Amino acid sequence: MIKKHLACLLLLLAFAQITKAQCIEKNIAFQEGEKLTYRGYYNWGFIWVAAGEVELSVQQSHYQNKEAFHFYGKGKNVSAFDWFFKLRDTLSCYANRETLAPFYFDRRTNEAKYHAHHEYWFSSNKKEIYSRIQKKSKPVLFDTIANKPCTFDILSIAYYVRNLDFSKYKKGTKIPISMLVDNEIHALYIRYLGLETIKTKSGEWFECLKFSPLLVEGTMFKGGEDMTVWLSNDDNRIPIMVEAKVLVGSVKGILDSYEGLRNTKNSFFKKKSGKVEITE
Repeated sequence: MIKKHLACLLLLLAFAQITKAQCIEKNIAFQEGEKLTYRGYYNWGFIWVAAGEVELSVQQSHYQNKEAFHFYGKGKNVSAFDWFFKLRDTLSCYANRETLAPFYFDRRTNEAKYHAHHEYWFSSNKKEIYSRIQKKSKPVLFDTIANKPCTFDILSIAYYVRNLDFSKYKKGTKIPISMLVDNEIHALYIRYLGLETIKTKSGEWFECLKFSPLLVEGTMFKGGEDMTVWLSNDDNRIPIMVEAKVLVGSVKGILDSYEGLRNTKNSFFKKKSGKVEITE
């Protein structure tokens, strides 16, 4: 049962990262050189089984002569499962350094015998998104989608949410976002659930902003608010843990290591690099 749910890990962490959709004016939460690594788990009955690893990184770059952030995510299952189901997925996005609006998004899915390549080009002048989708043994599909203000892909949205000012929202507030998922723009939201602390195995407590995103119904999720995200309540706003129900069972992503944090003075993380272990 693990094989289908390993593919959720990248999407969970990327998505975790919404009255009227809004754009940020300036990034204050992260910087180039940041690298976050997560361990993925699948709940099999009453047992949480280690299933894979997800890595998210930020680099300074350029896109068509414009300064840009290069967001990169990769996910893989643990090597012990390669004989059963080999997964190697990657997400790549070039985004505006000020607004985090995406210029280009690339998603490569390699899961056992299933292979797909999604590409999206965001045209700010014509307010359109051009897409190219290639699936194994099928013709290449080209399309043009009408873009909407402040629309993000499933990777850049994670970094956008980290810059939201949650202090102005009350518990239960819906914060809307506009997100491109599988060649379609969806009007989604996250529901702010207030503050909650998470205890580590080392005995440290992490105060977190807790929220539940609205999911798109599909082959992985039933839809609705079946995901919970815990975001560090400091200036870095790092996803500490993400948990979601899937069609069969549930999956969880837990922060394992980090480096290159932008804000080290007002932070729950005492060092520029380290390890985090969440108590089960």
